[in-house]
Amino acid sequence: MSVELSSAVYVSDIATFKAENDKDSIIEFLKQRYEERFIAPFENNSLKHGFSMMAVSCLMVESLISMQKGVNETSDMRDDENKKIYPSKLFEEFFTNSNHLNSFTGLGYEFYKNIRCGILHQAESTNGWRVRRDGKLVNKTDKVINATKFLKALKMELSDYLDLLNNSDFTEQIWVNLFKKIEFIIDNSISE
Repeated sequence: MSVELSSAVYVSDIATFKAENDKDSIIEFLKQRYEERFIAPFENNSLKHGFSMMAVSCLMVESLISMQKGVNETSDMRDDENKKIYPSKLFEEFFTNSNHLNSFTGLGYEFYKNIRCGILHQAESTNGWRVRRDGKLVNKTDKVINATKFLKALKMELSDYLDLLNNSDFTEQIWVNLFKKIEFIIDNSISE
């Protein structure tokens, strides 16, 4: 059985790309996978809603974190002493290191708890946070996030990550971590 990882890439293609050191095909696969799953459903869609945009954006953040860190799940992260790293810390690190979402620096825990966990576990944002599709990217005082701008910033984060991959050698840690994550994706897609 051949399993699709994107509309044009199958599990079997990944081994070929890797064996041939075909960075272009791997980067194109990642771009296509993220576009199809996270970005395109909200572009030019009159039915889009900020709530669903934010839910998908939270999934995309965790996906990018797990690609960058080379982990199966963000809840699997451990530090050098094998102590659990809480996902809220990973969100804080993501925002701090971001070129496009650094206005969320200092909000990692609050975002994780009230936006990510609120939306994904309770189907609502919590603690007074609201999701809209207008205004500033984030209004910390009024606790409002603009889902349209957030997703646009994530799209730029993806572009930066793909550029970094393109400018890095296959032996560098960024690629090692990516291949670890891709292996997890493959294993998860074909497990019985």
